[in-house]
Amino acid sequence: MSLWRLLIVVFAFVGFGAAVADAGGLGNAMPGLSQQASLLTGIAYLGLLAYPLFTGGRRHEPRSPWLRGALTVLLLLVGITFLTLMGGDLDEAWSLFEHLLTPLAVLADWIFVGRNQSAVRWWHPLTWVVFPLAYLLYFLAADLRLYGSFLNPHKSSFAGTVIGFLCAVVAAGYLLYGIAKLKTVVAGNNTPGTRVPQANYPPRPGYPQPGNFPYQPGYPPQTGYPPGYPPQTGYPQPPGYPPQTGSPQQPGNPPQTGNMQQPGNPPQPGPYQQPPGGGWQQR
Repeated sequence: MSLWRLLIVVFAFVGFGAAVADAGGLGNAMPGLSQQASLLTGIAYLGLLAYPLFTGGRRHEPRSPWLRGALTVLLLLVGITFLTLMGGDLDEAWSLFEHLLTPLAVLADWIFVGRNQSAVRWWHPLTWVVFPLAYLLYFLAADLRLYGSFLNPHKSSFAGTVIGFLCAVVAAGYLLYGIAKLKTVVAGNNTPGTRVPQANYPPRPGYPQPGNFPYQPGYPPQTGYPPGYPPQTGYPQPPGYPPQTGSPQQPGNPPQTGNMQQPGNPPQPGPYQQPPGGGWQQR
């Protein structure tokens, strides 16, 4: 970014210096919009180049892209008008730098190099006409005769020409606005999502651990038991209670075969009792 903006500064000052030399002095060159636009661009981008020094390297450019957008629109107006409506050429060095190289470099800075154009507001293009309007006021106040019949305040077509230029500036501004928003969308779609790593926690007794469930790959199922369930170790029963069907016994305990009575206690009488000879009778 710094090298590119240094190139813009060089282009702007070279074009301005060549125009001053060709015009025979600063006083003869300064009334032209091309020279004023080049000088303003050189000063502004020199400030943008030094901006990280004032922020301690924390930021490389201001938060708002307003100044860059206004300069881009101004230079596009200067270059396109000079090469088309005014029939200009690029034969001399000052014209090559002021009407082609500097405008293209600033346009490339807006599209490819700068980063803050994503913060452009919808109303910015409406305010980017401030530089052309300021020059128009200066042009009328100084009663300049620089552009012949093309921009003559005494002609009836002057008002229509000015309105047409201002509308063109606003249209170019919204074109830059659309490019900035499109670049923001494309950059957002190409940014891969970040995955937050999960913390590893130590195992807690009595809770299923990773690998005990079939949907957690990477751990083999426990042998002898359905996948995803911890092994059952049996549930001990107090003496005299029937065993739970299908429940394994704890190691070391005798198998339970029925309603066991506590040792030393006579059997509990019930409504039915089997006599010694067999058969059942009601008591």
